[in-house]
Amino acid sequence: MSFVVLDDIGAWKDVIGKEIEDAHFMCQDERDAMDEITRYSSFPYFTTNVTAADPSYHPVPANNRVERSIKGPKAELTIYVTVKRQRQTQVQPLVDRLKAAWAKLPTTPTTGGTNVLK
Repeated sequence: MSFVVLDDIGAWKDVIGKEIEDAHFMCQDERDAMDEITRYSSFPYFTTNVTAADPSYHPVPANNRVERSIKGPKAELTIYVTVKRQRQTQVQPLVDRLKAAWAKLPTTPTTGGTNVLK
């Protein structure tokens, strides 16, 4: 099976490569190219709760596609913040704001989910 994915998806590239070993991933560098391909083809593609919050994201009309949520530990990605101790007081307000903003992101598009930034 072939999937179309954005090229710059960070650690998710390793996750999908391991979890869907037999798949062929057509990586796109540009969001506009990705939008065009997903709009006019039937290739499956991935989105996340962060995708939905991106103002440059334009959802593709359903055109007989069925949205499926991926749940479970393999569908979660832990994000770490590393800071020198002497900077912790300075950086902590930013970390707190990020946690608060993350919790307000939409959950997985159809079936819910959780947004936890640790």
